[in-house]
Formats: sequence, structure tokens, C-alpha cells
Amino acid sequence: MAADLELLDEVAAGREPILRLYRWSPPALSLGRFQPDDDVDRETCARLGVEVVRRPTGGRALLHGGDLTYAIAFTRPPGRAGTVGALYDRVAGALIAGLARLGVTAAVARNEGPGGAVCFATQQGADLRVGDRKLCGSAQVQREDSVLQHGSVLLRRLPFDETDLLRGNDETSRRQLRGATVTLEELGAPTGARAVADALLDGFRLRFDAVGARVEVS
Repeated sequence: MAADLELLDEVAAGREPILRLYRWSPPALSLGRFQPDDDVDRETCARLGVEVVRRPTGGRALLHGGDLTYAIAFTRPPGRAGTVGALYDRVAGALIAGLARLGVTAAVARNEGPGGAVCFATQQGADLRVGDRKLCGSAQVQREDSVLQHGSVLLRRLPFDETDLLRGNDETSRRQLRGATVTLEELGAPTGARAVADALLDGFRLRFDAVGARVEVS
């Protein structure tokens, strides 16, 4: 998360758009900026070797480890192109183009799903879906004229999920989360981190001029 914020600092200092693509090891549970710490079952996280971190962006808890995470920082354009909705649409277009290179047809998510502490249990306009199931969750923060958006594309499932790591969940919550989400593996698409990263990089280069890249996967 600190490295993502560094991208925002670089863009604020005058750098061109910069994209970072990376994996997590060991797995980590990231909490939204305003999410209560009490949501987390710390004992279970410790037992499963899951670190707990806090994002600079909003939203709900997200388990990293079976995903590929992206972070893009860029200067906010003037006028209507710089509205929150327009910025989300621009990044979504890059992600959709990248996923298409993997044979995946994604669309901007609908605003629906249950409330609660789990990010992937609900869909917002910043997210992507395949059919009715969420594949990518995203969140954004702005600092003056600079924008940072980051999010996660689900590659495969881990042996546990957010419902195991947060308080107040049960088997029904687990089934709902599984039914609301889909992974690239389940779609029959490539899941190699480097292959997915290369595809997403191609998509971002279609939507962002002179984008620099830091690809931290092999």
C-alpha cells in the first residue's frame, strides 16, 4: 500500500502515468480506509499466516494472494473527463481491453449486492463483472490533481476467503461470496501472473499515453 502511494507522489511531482502490477506473499487482508479494525478475526488471520494492512482508499476487506493487483496513478484531466465517474470508466476501459486479450469479456459492474465487510460480496461502478459475477474490485483516492486507483483481478481461489477472516460470517456468507464472484481459473482463462500482467499492461497502454510500468511478477 505504501508503494502504491509512492506512485501518487511521483505523479504529483510531474511524472507521466505509472502502472504497477504485483502479487502478495504471504497472503494479506487489506481493509478499506474507514473500515473498523473490529471487523477482523485477528486470531484466525495469525493462524493462517495472513497479514492485515490498510488501504489508502475506501471500500471493504479484500483478501490478496490469489489475485493480481494493479495500481495506476495519473493526473486528473480537466472538465467532465476529470469527474469520479469518468475516471473510473477510463480505468475500467483499460482493464476490459486487457482482459479481452485473455479471452475474457468483462463489463462494468452494477451497483448491487449485500452490505457488509467483504469487498467482493458487492458490486459498485468501479468494479468489473463477467456475467453476473464479480471478477475485479477497485477503489480510488485523489490528492489535488493526482489520482490513484488500485484493485484486484481474481486469478484463483485460496483455501480460505474473507468470510474466514472476518467476524460475524457463517456458511451462508461463504456460499454467497462464492456465488457472487468468479476467477480467471474458473473462466478457463490464463492465470499465470506474468501473462495476465502483460495483457493488462497492453490494455492500459491503449487508454493512457506514455504510461510507465512496474511489473513485479515473474
